[in-house]
Amino acid sequence: MKAAVLFKPYELKIIDNLIPTPTSSEMLVKTAYCGVCGTDVHLFHGDEGSVPMIPMTIPGHELSGILVKTGEKVVVDPNYFCKKCKACLNNNPNYCENIKNTGVTINGGFAEYLIAENSQIHKLPKNVSLLQGAFAEPLSCCLHGLSKISISSNDNVLIIGGGTIGLLMLQLCRYYGVKKVSLIDLIKEKREIATSLGASNTYESINMITNEKYNKIIECVGKKKTCQDAIKICEETGTVLLFGLTKPEEEITIKPFDLFKRDLTITSSYINPNTIKKAIDILATGAINVEKLIGKIISLEELPKVLANSQLRVDGKVIVSY
Repeated sequence: MKAAVLFKPYELKIIDNLIPTPTSSEMLVKTAYCGVCGTDVHLFHGDEGSVPMIPMTIPGHELSGILVKTGEKVVVDPNYFCKKCKACLNNNPNYCENIKNTGVTINGGFAEYLIAENSQIHKLPKNVSLLQGAFAEPLSCCLHGLSKISISSNDNVLIIGGGTIGLLMLQLCRYYGVKKVSLIDLIKEKREIATSLGASNTYESINMITNEKYNKIIECVGKKKTCQDAIKICEETGTVLLFGLTKPEEEITIKPFDLFKRDLTITSSYINPNTIKKAIDILATGAINVEKLIGKIISLEELPKVLANSQLRVDGKVIVSY
């Protein structure tokens, strides 16, 4: 089978590999689609993702495919939780002491086949396509993030960043009945997509916001400036979700007195504990438009240049098709 192996930072090669053999607790999946995540870009550049990547691993964790044994459409939750350790028993499985991370610590979806533990496999309903299924994992991460800020219909939400995650967050806010959801992005085309997906207002930068006040801010870029902008723009007693993945060494400046005066809550979220099934259920409702998020669908052979060149990723989500 063809597989993309990350030998070391900046060195991703397409090689011929053996089709893996599953154990009694695993299943073999023929990959259909695998999305290119910002985490994959971080790993390609040698940065840490959810956990440090093991060299010579096949990346890719936003994937859908076909169970070889049964022919069923499935999504693979990239995170395996043991359900036995202290963290799992305390309902914090994302901090499982025995966690396995598909595409980071074990081989992932940038290959024609992969194996996954039975508990990682989730069947897709008939009305959810394999292409839609490739969005289940990022959607599940967004759901965990939103659970940390308790959005309601009365909130005025501002999303910073109009990439795939920002646009998924926008659609989830609308799905949950939030009437006012606005978005900031430098790129005009992304602002136009946000408007078509229900954004109340769009802005090119934080400096364009004058009279509106936002009590829930969702930062989806992962840069120092946008993190600080999120805190700066938040209304008194509001909540900031720092969702975008920064480089590990990135630091931001916070004045505790400013937080005190404005009574702000700043939070974050880590991967997707127990949310993949909910993400699939929401996809089945038709509430999430994934087609508008797709920039291009590529072959596996094109993946190395896409990871190396940011200009090839600006048009939207890049998805590898098999």
